[in-house]
Amino acid sequence: FFFFGIADNLRVILTPEINHSGHVFLFTSLASQVMSNVPATLLFAEFTSNWHALLWGANVGGFGSLFGSFANLIAYKIYVTHEGLNHSGGFTIRFALLGYAALFVAMGLYFVLYRMNALL
Repeated sequence: FFFFGIADNLRVILTPEINHSGHVFLFTSLASQVMSNVPATLLFAEFTSNWHALLWGANVGGFGSLFGSFANLIAYKIYVTHEGLNHSGGFTIRFALLGYAALFVAMGLYFVLYRMNALL
């Protein structure tokens, strides 16, 4: 119920903006950093028919934070299980640095390809 209430409110706010593919991509990839890429995709799929940008945003949104993808959280859990919490700080810092580097490179790639009209 809560999800649908948020979705309806966001629909009113974002409908004018969510039709541009760059906006769909950015909203999906950035929202993935907070709520993970699967819920972000389901949320923004309600607002757009621009599925190319939506899928790019979901895939790119899996990079970055531990929350970007549930797979990231599973990997963290496995790491902590085998290495212990004492080593988790180093893992988290390395993961964040590499994850955000990959996120920004992938975002740049999307916009380069978009400018070249390689994406629909």
